[in-house]
Amino acid sequence: MLRTWWKNPTNTCTAAVIVLGVSMAVGASTHAGENSTPLTFTNTFSGEPLDVTPPDGEIATEATTHFLRTAENIYVGDAAAIGKGSELFLKQCAVCHGINATGRMGPSLVDDEYVYSRNASDKGIFETIYGGAGGLMAPLKGRITQDEILKIMAYLRSLRAK
Repeated sequence: MLRTWWKNPTNTCTAAVIVLGVSMAVGASTHAGENSTPLTFTNTFSGEPLDVTPPDGEIATEATTHFLRTAENIYVGDAAAIGKGSELFLKQCAVCHGINATGRMGPSLVDDEYVYSRNASDKGIFETIYGGAGGLMAPLKGRITQDEILKIMAYLRSLRAK
């Protein structure tokens, strides 16, 4: 019976639509939760686009590739990454934001009061660290890697969780 069902042009068309629908559903579920369109990153202060292409000599890691596609920091909750982020924070950020990130010349990074509301999200805080902001916040692009920025962000999120 299946052999004769396929010979009918109407049934062949129906079968093609079913196969196409199943293929599209499988493809959609394979990429669920992943953004196939690259995210746009912008400067916190000026709103101009940020070039997040890793500078020469910087290796894109699994974490940075994932973050630039999804704005999800896979280092959040990772003890080793948080430890490295703490070290990096003390070297790069503590002089302005205090050793506990509670503020000094720069604002606190562990409360809910943001100079820039976008910093409530990981994407926004990445844009601020990478591209700089108004005042004395210079861009860290080229001074530390994107992977190191993600580790600093994971450290900051761990402080906020306390």
